[in-house]
Amino acid sequence: MFCSIKSPTERRYVIRMWIMAALCVLFSLVAAVVFRLCHPHGILAYLVAVLPALPITGALIYTGVYIAEEKDEFQKNLGVQSMIWGIGATLSVTVVWGFLENFVHLRHMDLILVYPLFCMCSGISFGLLQLRYR
Repeated sequence: MFCSIKSPTERRYVIRMWIMAALCVLFSLVAAVVFRLCHPHGILAYLVAVLPALPITGALIYTGVYIAEEKDEFQKNLGVQSMIWGIGATLSVTVVWGFLENFVHLRHMDLILVYPLFCMCSGISFGLLQLRYR
């Protein structure tokens, strides 16, 4: 998996993202078990509920760190462009979905799906941008 990654900056980024993904899964499982077995209340409930979001926040921070550390201006530009396209696509999907919810009573979109939608849109746009510049 890491054999095709030539840049040490990109390698660190990928490792950090895998760690954040693993922590997100782990913290989600911990929160689900705590809520299922212990039924926390008050401030503890809020802390446990927020726990799975912390690695996602870390992933966003590490993405900014990657952009700052990347020495190759072309790769940096590809990353920024893919995130801009990902943000635009995510905003478009969520706005359209919101109007559909309001006017035709479509099922409510869970906000927890916005970050995976952004990642998917950014990933697709990164691949398309790479194809464009080959």
